[in-house]
Amino acid sequence: MRWYLHVDMDAFFASVEQVLDPALKGKPVIVGGGNGRGVVTSASYAARKYGVRSAMPGFQAKKLCPHGIFLPNRHRIYSEFSNKIFAILEQYSPEVHAISIDEGIVDLTGTERLFGPPLNTANEILARVEKELGLSASGGLSTSRVVAKIAATLAKPHGFIYVPPGTEQVFLSPLPVEAIPGVGPKTHQELLQQGIKTIADLLKHPDLRRRHLDLDEPGHEGRSHDHSIGNETTLDKPLKEMEKMAEVLWGLVEEVGARLRQEGSYARCITVKIRYANFKTITRSRTLSTPTRFDREIF
Repeated sequence: MRWYLHVDMDAFFASVEQVLDPALKGKPVIVGGGNGRGVVTSASYAARKYGVRSAMPGFQAKKLCPHGIFLPNRHRIYSEFSNKIFAILEQYSPEVHAISIDEGIVDLTGTERLFGPPLNTANEILARVEKELGLSASGGLSTSRVVAKIAATLAKPHGFIYVPPGTEQVFLSPLPVEAIPGVGPKTHQELLQQGIKTIADLLKHPDLRRRHLDLDEPGHEGRSHDHSIGNETTLDKPLKEMEKMAEVLWGLVEEVGARLRQEGSYARCITVKIRYANFKTITRSRTLSTPTRFDREIF
């Protein structure tokens, strides 16, 4: 039987700022978008009460929360904290997969002899992250990667949900179908048109279940499937110099390449998305003749 712990940091960038400046604790901290042109990259839960969300334009965040404390992005510092988080996770398993700078999956399969029952280990990991770094994390533990992910999302903020073996479908059934990772607005609408509103509805359709809900059957590795690895940043002010743009892009590529190598994965389709100061967005993609995971080839 396999065991997966999904760890998802709570309001990561904003929480790091609160750790560095305790006077910000409990206040509406908003990272990014302070000049009105960028977008919000993180908002504390105090700010979220006013409707502020990540990826929201800064001017909109200021309208919703005019008294919010807007701070610039400090990606180097956030990366340092991320490295410390993953260093803790890697002490419990050689199989740690980074999904993003603040989210990862720990494969706890076979760790019982060293650390005891996976449930105890999961609680210990989350407690250590909070005690040693001062950061709140939410977690989900299950025999399925996707169930662990959904559990961690439902546990937010600062919570933990354990889904015992054999109860996965009972746990999932009442949830709306959009709770499934990868089911975006377009897919959601397509499923609604077929009368599928909940995961229970989806489970009645084997073909759709296989397409949208890989439960990584207990005792098996789970089916491989295509997925994307990405990284993005929001600049405090627009850039015009090509050299500076290349420097920012190289930093993003380095993080993506590192995650590809950590997962043992390769990329074939490279996509670049740029959002201008007026919020116009363009996307360009290129498919490589040979898959790669090396930074220079991606760049």
